[in-house]
Parts: sequence; structure tokens; C-alpha cells
Amino acid sequence: MDSTTSSVEVEYPVLRAEKVSVYYGSFLAVKDVYLDIPKNQVTAFIGPSGCGKSTLLRCFNRLNDLIPGARVTGRITFHGENLYDQKFDNSIEEVRRRIGMVFQKPNPFPKSIYENIAFGARINGYQGDMDELVERSLQQAA
Repeated sequence: MDSTTSSVEVEYPVLRAEKVSVYYGSFLAVKDVYLDIPKNQVTAFIGPSGCGKSTLLRCFNRLNDLIPGARVTGRITFHGENLYDQKFDNSIEEVRRRIGMVFQKPNPFPKSIYENIAFGARINGYQGDMDELVERSLQQAA
């Protein structure tokens, strides 16, 4: 490098949504969202109830995959990698571990009570007796 050139480090967004739309069956819930979420900054989604905030957030960790009839179009990248690329289909738990969500109110997945309780343990690699863990968790909650 000489005195006439400079080094500029380009800061890419950690998460990028490009022309993202979400459908539930034929119903268009979110349309053509473009969004960059930068590294080490707080990003807030503010809007009225039912406007699509949670629906869009669920796209980032592919929780919409759990909803029958849900379909996401467009492109969502995390550190430059397309989250909807087939290579993530078998490691979706890793995506959900890295892109978590905290809900204002309990929001179970559209699965059985058993599967909702087992989900956290499963994505964190729990190797013990899942039936026993679920049973113990239910007894503690009672």
C-alpha cells in the first residue's frame, strides 16, 4: 500500500432482509421488506398489533418453518449466508441457537406440549432421557 491508497473496512450487516414476504397459505402477511441490522447495535421493531413484527422476526430464525402453510420469499442473510439455503435445513437448531427470540408473552410452537417442553433441551444437545425430563418439567410447573 502506498500513500495514495487507503484501506477501508466495509461493515456488512449481521442480518439482512431483501424483498422478504411472508404468506400463510394465500394470505400475504408481510410484503417486500428490506432491512439491514448492523452489528453491535440495538434494533427495535415498533408498530401496532398485527402489523407483522413477530411474523418477520420469526423469519430470522426460521420459526415460520414450524407453521403449516407458512411460506417465506425473498432473501435473509446472517453474516452473509442465506438462512434459507438448503445447507441449513439439517442444522436449523444451530440457527435458532444463534438467532434467539424472547417473547413478551409465552408463545408455544404449533406442536404438542411435549415437543414444546423438549425443544430447548433438544437444540442444546441434551442426551438424557427426554421423557423423564419432560415429565419432571411438567411436575415442577404444576
